[in-house]
This record gives sequence, structure tokens and C-alpha cells, in this order.
Amino acid sequence: MSQPPPTPAPGVAEVARIVAISNRVIRNLEITQCYAELSAAMRARTGAAANWCTFATWASRQAGSTIRGEDLLERFERSLGRKASLLAPLQSLYRMLLRRGLFEPDTKLGRAVSEIHTPFDAFERASEAVAAGNLKVFEEIGREFARFIATVPVNARHDSEEVRAFTAELRPGPPPAGQDYLKEAFAHYQQPREEADPAGRAAWILLANLKIGLHEQTRLQPQIAAAVDAPAATAEDLGARVLRLLMPRSQQWPPPVRLAVAALTNWLAAKLRKAAVKITREAVTGSMMVLALPNEVLSLGRNVEAPVPPVFSGTLHPALDSFVREYDPCPPGGKDCAAQDWCDLRQRMHYILHLFRAYAEDISLFSPPFTPEQVALFRAGIIPDGEL
Repeated sequence: MSQPPPTPAPGVAEVARIVAISNRVIRNLEITQCYAELSAAMRARTGAAANWCTFATWASRQAGSTIRGEDLLERFERSLGRKASLLAPLQSLYRMLLRRGLFEPDTKLGRAVSEIHTPFDAFERASEAVAAGNLKVFEEIGREFARFIATVPVNARHDSEEVRAFTAELRPGPPPAGQDYLKEAFAHYQQPREEADPAGRAAWILLANLKIGLHEQTRLQPQIAAAVDAPAATAEDLGARVLRLLMPRSQQWPPPVRLAVAALTNWLAAKLRKAAVKITREAVTGSMMVLALPNEVLSLGRNVEAPVPPVFSGTLHPALDSFVREYDPCPPGGKDCAAQDWCDLRQRMHYILHLFRAYAEDISLFSPPFTPEQVALFRAGIIPDGEL
């Protein structure tokens, strides 16, 4: 029985189509699926080694949880423990509202919600920030992967005319404005074919992944800070807003009465704000500090415990060794890479280096992020039910 032909890799036009999608939930689902398809196409060049798109697939899928606003329910579930079943009716209603556009400003529901400011505006702000970062990275790096796959032959040398033509279209200079790391990384992806030593081949692929990761994380710095700081940004004049919402005509009251009621409202609002900001900050930070892989969920605030593949246990390739020395302060074999502050670029890169290295040969990362039925639905503009 003949095998079906391989699915063509997404091209630049497909990336542009996805970038143009206005609904950020649907767009995130499309981005995640496109990363998975680009990852599969890159596998023809890198073999079983995970490439940057392989990791991006699962990072984008995780970002979708924040973009869809599902972090609040997850936080309550963890807080309630065995009593989480009490949330079942709320969960059903909340997920229905999410699928009807709770955080989408171009829907009637989204417009209405945006006008009713609450302490939980932080979730909407975090959704916006994470969606902006998800789009920003995909629009740039996803496009370059699509262009690379389409224009650079699999067997081209790293210094070939085709690779030089590809990198010539990238902006010179370091990030955030320049794309020097991308230039170097895409050339690195071609270098394993010139290496006889398996350790050398693995080193070039890992180095390529890390340089794209460094470019990505430098570019994402504003969106990461905005997402983590979302709770603080939504804690302004809550008391006045609550008073106007509950008593729209309060502005017409005599000043002494209005001031007395406002003082009570501000006191109650401060109590509510303190509790809500605590929950939202924990949920937003928690969602950004978690990465769900096919077979496990990693906490970015804990060390990567997965063992380093043997291919990286010996003397490192000189190019990779230089990068490791710059971003990994651990002694050889050390695992102390937990990020305490995800807003700190160096802490993020330290963790990412351990992550990319430990899971470089994990074949499960090539698993599809969605079922064919889910893909068919969101490509028709419908948010699928069930786990995403």
C-alpha cells in the first residue's frame, strides 16, 4: 500500500494569512498548528533532533491558555483542590463565554465586557500582551522558517549561495532591531551535513535553536513585562468605578454625601482589589512559568530535571561551548536553572538553554498539538470544544 505524499510545508503566504486573522484565539491555534508543520518540515534537515519550531509549537500552545483566559479557572481549581468540582457550572459558563468572544473586542460580548472594568481586567490585559507576543514572534520567525524551507535546498552547504541569498534579506545588527542571530542560526542548521561526528551535528542544531531563542526572547521583552505587570496596571481608581457602576447618579449627590459614600466604597474596593490582584498576578505569572509538553508539565520556576543526552556530555563543540559559557552559570552537570523572575532575560535564557539541551532528542515533541477534527474546526473559524 503506497504512502500518502507528505504535507507541503507552510509557505510565506500561509504565514501571512494566519498573521491577518483578527480573532486572537483562532490566530493562536493557527500559529501553533503552523509551528508544528514547520517543525515537521525542518525535521527533514535536522533528523530526530528538535528544532526551534518544535519547542515553539508547545510554547504557543501554552500561550493559548492565557490568550483564551483559561488561567483563572485553573488557578481556582488548584486552590480548591478536592472542592474544585464545585466550579463545574462556572467552568461550563466561562468556557462558553470564552468561545463567544469574552476577550475579543470585535464581538458584542467582548465590547460589553471591556466597558465594565473590574480587578480581573488583568486577565484581558495579559491575554492581549501574550497574544501580541505570540503574533510578533510568529510574524517574524515563522515567516523566516517558511522562507528558509522554500528557498534553501536541504543539501546546501552553510556557506552556499542559496544560504547567503537567504540571509542577505535579514536585517544586520543585534536584536531587537537586527537579525544577526537569525542569520547565524539558519546557517547553523545546514552545518550538521558537513559534520561526521554525531556530537558535532547535535551541537550545531542546539546552537541554532539557542540563537533563535535569544533573538526571540530579546524581542519579546516588552510583551513579557506587560503580561506579568497586568494586575498592577488594572488596579487604578477601582473605588470610583464601582461607585459609578452601582450608583450612576452619584455624581449629582451633594459633595459631603458623595465623599462619605466614596470613602466606604474605596475601603471595600481596596479589600477586593488586594485579593483580586493577588489571584491575577499569581495566575498570570503561573501561566507564563509553566510549559506543558506532550508527556509532562514543566514549571519554569523549578530546575530542569531531565537528564542531558549523552551526545552533550563530553567536550562541547567550540561554538556551542562559547554560548554555554555565556548563558549557563552552572558548573558542568549542574541543574540549578530555575527562573525566579521571568522578566529577567538572562534567567530566561539560562532556563531555555537547559530546556533545549535536555529535550533535544525527545521524539514526543513532534507529536501533533491538536486532533485533525480540532484543526478542521479552527480553520473554519470555530473554536473547538475540549482541551486545547
